[in-house]
Amino acid sequence: MKTSILKYAFSLFVFTLIVTSCKKENLPGEVATTCDIENPLETIQWLKETKEVFELSMSPSAKRIIQYFYQGECVFLINSCLQCDDNLITVYNVDQDVICEFGGIAGVDTCPDFDTEATGELILYGN
Repeated sequence: MKTSILKYAFSLFVFTLIVTSCKKENLPGEVATTCDIENPLETIQWLKETKEVFELSMSPSAKRIIQYFYQGECVFLINSCLQCDDNLITVYNVDQDVICEFGGIAGVDTCPDFDTEATGELILYGN
């Protein structure tokens, strides 16, 4: 009797371990709509450094780092001067490649569909 209870408990433990360790993958034809990066401000080095620079800044202007899902990838909008005229806002992917730019003196807008197509907004840093 004890052996069968132990076998059952062990089997239940192994099953639970397997189920909870599985990462949900998109089914064929299913499109991802969110980012699955845990703690990007800690796991992505350039993003961590950007946050640290923001925290050390003596500028009184507010700053933001916002995560989105855009065109099939996780992206990060970096705004170093919230509500500032002529501020250039840049959107990067995980590898720090520039995906979009907005504003600046020239009024740049390299991703006119960003507001409608970017999903899963998550403010990672804001002061």
